[in-house]
Amino acid sequence: MSAALSPAAAVARGQLRRSVRLFGGGGGVAGGSWNSPVDVSAFSSDVIILDVRGMTCGGCSASVKRILESQPLVSSASVNLTTETAIVWPVSEAKVKPNWQKVLGEELAKHLTNCGFNSNVRDSKKESAFQTFQRKVEEKRKQLKESGRGLAVSWALCAVCLFGHVSHFIGAKAWWIHAMHSTGFHMSLSLFTLLVPGRQLIVDGMKSLLRGTPNMNTLVGLGAISSFTVSSLAALIPKLGWKVFFEEPIMLIAFVLLGRNLEQRAKIKATSDMTGLLSVLPPKARLLVNHDDGQESNSTVDVPCDSLSVGDQIVVLPGDRVPADGIVRAGRSAVDESSFTGEPLPVTKLPGAEVSAGSINLNGALTVEVRRPGGETFMGDIVRLVEEAQSREAPVQRLADKVAGHFTYGVMAISAATFMFWSTFGARILPVTLQHGSAMSLALQLSCSVLVVACPCALGLATPTAVLVGTSLGATKGLLLRGGSILEKFAAVNTVVFDKTGTLTIGKPVVTKILTTISDEFSELNSDEKWSETDVLKLAAAVESNTIHPIGKAILEAARSAKCPNLKADDGTFMEEPGSGAVASIGKKIVSVGSLEWVFYGVKPDEKNKFINKLQKDRHVVAMVGDGINDAAALASSHVGVAIGGGVGAASEVASIVLMGNKISQLIDALELSRQTMTTVKQNLWWAFGYNIVGIPIAAGTLLPLTGLMLTPSIAGALMGLSSIGVMTNSLLLRFRFASHQKKIHGASSSYTIQEDIEAPKTLT
Repeated sequence: MSAALSPAAAVARGQLRRSVRLFGGGGGVAGGSWNSPVDVSAFSSDVIILDVRGMTCGGCSASVKRILESQPLVSSASVNLTTETAIVWPVSEAKVKPNWQKVLGEELAKHLTNCGFNSNVRDSKKESAFQTFQRKVEEKRKQLKESGRGLAVSWALCAVCLFGHVSHFIGAKAWWIHAMHSTGFHMSLSLFTLLVPGRQLIVDGMKSLLRGTPNMNTLVGLGAISSFTVSSLAALIPKLGWKVFFEEPIMLIAFVLLGRNLEQRAKIKATSDMTGLLSVLPPKARLLVNHDDGQESNSTVDVPCDSLSVGDQIVVLPGDRVPADGIVRAGRSAVDESSFTGEPLPVTKLPGAEVSAGSINLNGALTVEVRRPGGETFMGDIVRLVEEAQSREAPVQRLADKVAGHFTYGVMAISAATFMFWSTFGARILPVTLQHGSAMSLALQLSCSVLVVACPCALGLATPTAVLVGTSLGATKGLLLRGGSILEKFAAVNTVVFDKTGTLTIGKPVVTKILTTISDEFSELNSDEKWSETDVLKLAAAVESNTIHPIGKAILEAARSAKCPNLKADDGTFMEEPGSGAVASIGKKIVSVGSLEWVFYGVKPDEKNKFINKLQKDRHVVAMVGDGINDAAALASSHVGVAIGGGVGAASEVASIVLMGNKISQLIDALELSRQTMTTVKQNLWWAFGYNIVGIPIAAGTLLPLTGLMLTPSIAGALMGLSSIGVMTNSLLLRFRFASHQKKIHGASSSYTIQEDIEAPKTLT
């Protein structure tokens, strides 16, 4: 017996230099072995999840991580700037106290709040992941509206300031136009900008500085206050000869708030895939109620989905979305589950079949008994798993986190050095630079530009935004990718091992070919007699008629389909060897039907594990694909475990990746999405580091002697905002790159082949 692999289920040779291995036997759950305590495939119940607000840049997230890990009862922590969450792993001693999660979680949240990061413990009993995600999206939209108001005010002030300058050139004679060009008016505008639209930004930055955790707001605040102070001194004490630039704080705050607003929009856009998943859940359900007269007739009443309880029966009419997970008790219909499996073909549902919230009932009425209502649904599981995945950092991000943690101090030091150089040596070495004002004025302006141009935010957003888009996009395609660590490891996979039965096959043996002769390797099994296929099939069926083994049933079914004559084994001659085969006498012939491992070979579970270990010793990065039933040893020893089908509930505890569409071809999509996501992460990191490495020296005045060009604080602020927007935009472009690749892949699926360059354990075929 053998099983054929369809072209769509094969792996492209040209896409990835990887090996494909096939194992006989049952499927397997997926799991991965990781060296870091953070890099587990799923969050256990022994962690504390905190919602942390007030993080504005990579420096903030690094500070939160440092604050948490400095606590004696915390082993490690992972902080995500994009999702505003912190995952805490406590030390073992902390778990001996009763109700330790709530007590320790509240202590940590209180400590973070005292440090300036308003935090609270995530209570899964009071609020589901579904509700948490909705709440966070609403909070982000509210923040966007608030920042929009500040942005409008700041740009209105900026427009007035620019009009005052323009009026000087157009020669207007009205007194009020002359007043708008006066130094006093610009000083008032600048002060109003700092106190109104820029107040929250500056106050937050100064508080962070006083707490010893400076962030991006600190740099912007110092730059804005310094620019205003220098201009005020220049205006009040003209004999200093300093340059007045009151427009700089106004334009700086305007550009920073613009960048912040666009960044918030990009973050909301990045979560739109998950928002789209949530939008498929209907707000109401038709609850089935019986009439008081006890008759068989039933009626329904519309109720909110959140009010459903386990055991309730609901009616789902054609065109309705299923409001809760449950089991069909009556009716028959085709159901579209493409929202979360990515499979476009509808699935027929009969009484006893399971249905998931968010799927669409197409053509028949169904009565469904609720098993998992509200945020506890299959869709709620997806939201929870994806959010957890987005909170798990990729190892490639750790360098950026270390840099971001000390970045602000480094920038302030460079700013101070810039001031010292240009105020003492610069003007003497390069007298031509004095055309930009006095040495002191120039030094102050350049030092302010250094403070403002630096962008720790781009460093902090480089990995989380790409992981956010990648994991959310995967969820809409029926792929659950368990975080940055998994994405990075899976992108490096060069060997894929498949558990054959239940993964590449349906788990139901079927006779596809009959060999009447065997290769020279097993020539001793050949007979001098010539056997036809019918002869072989009827003799094998005669032996297998005495067993209930699935392979025996397949042989009997094939014999019936071929209309072979019925033969019976001689009485008392049938003998079965469990797990190996059976033998019986038929007439004068002794017929054995079994595995070649029975005088030959096979693959035992421990041998599968040894094979995985052998591949790893040969420096192969191994992924194991199974269907969530067995082979746990081999799956646990692989680098990345992949569960195909089987539902989120069973697989989520052990799987690194879950292919919810129950299609092996999704493995190709998962591999490509992982690789493209990691490519995007690396591009973001290169941009973030490159921008700061190039931008800070230019802001410090390195081009001034050669070209006479310098960055003003306002231009530096605009560039700082663009750096963050660049990272966010590149992450969002991942959607289009992946969609383009999918079209190319699925349009050329017939070109896929299997590469078998390493000898795998032999299996029964």
